[in-house]
Amino acid sequence: MLTLPPLKWTPSPNFSGRNGTKIDLVVVHDCEGSYAGSINWFAQRASQVSAHYVLREDGAEATQMVELENKAWHACAFNPRSIGVEMAGFSRKGFGAPEWQTAANIVAFLLKSHGLPARWAESGIGIGFCSHYDLGVAGGGHSDPTTDHAVWRNFVLMVQNSWGQPMPDSWGAGDTHLPPALPPGYTPTTDPRADEPEGSLAWVQMRLNAVLGGHLKVDGLMGSMTRSAIVQFQETHHLHIDGIPGPMTIKALAA
Repeated sequence: MLTLPPLKWTPSPNFSGRNGTKIDLVVVHDCEGSYAGSINWFAQRASQVSAHYVLREDGAEATQMVELENKAWHACAFNPRSIGVEMAGFSRKGFGAPEWQTAANIVAFLLKSHGLPARWAESGIGIGFCSHYDLGVAGGGHSDPTTDHAVWRNFVLMVQNSWGQPMPDSWGAGDTHLPPALPPGYTPTTDPRADEPEGSLAWVQMRLNAVLGGHLKVDGLMGSMTRSAIVQFQETHHLHIDGIPGPMTIKALAA
C-alpha cells in the first residue's frame, strides 16, 4: 500500500475558482524556504501566492492550503488546470531521499485519484505531471525543484513506480471546508521565502499589490492593469513614468 504522510490543513486566502476547468496536471515545486516559513507566507493575503500542498523537509508531514476544487496561485498560466505540490527546502542545497520519495507518492496518488497517467508532461503539454521548471515563462520562469535532468528523470521513475502500487482510499486533513481566512496568531516569519525572483514581472505584481493595496493577478504577464499600477507607483515615488519596471522602479519596489 502506498504510504502518504499525515496531512494538516492551514487555509490560504490566495485562491480562485477553476471555472469548470478540469484538473489534468500536477506541478512539482520547491519552496525556496522552510516548511513553516512557506506555510506562513502562503497564509498571508499580501503574498498573493499559494499551493495546494506543502511537504515538510523530512517527508513526514504535509499541509494542504487550498482545496482541490479551487486553483492555487502557483504556476501562472497553468493554475486553472493544475495542482501545486511544494517541497520545503532550497534547490541549490538539494533534497533528501525521504522527501523525494514522499513527493513521488503524493504526486502518484493525486494522478491516480484524478484518473491521470504517471506521464511526464514536458513543458506542461498534455496530461500528467511536470516540474515548475518545465513550464518556462508561461509558468513564471522558475527553475524549481531542479534543473538537473538526471535528478528529474529519477523522480519521474519514482512517481511511475509509486503509481503502480495499491492506493489508499483517501488522503484528508479533517474538515477542509473552513473559510479562507488567515490562521489565528500567524505573524511574518523570520525565515524568508523567495517565491518569485526579484525583478520578475510576477514579483513586480506581488510588490505592487503589497505597496498599493491592489488586486493584480500575479501571472507574470504585462496587461493594462499591471502597466497602470506601475505608472501609479512611479508617479507616487517620483520616478520616470513609462509604465516599465526598470532598474530604478524595481529598486524602489524592493525598498
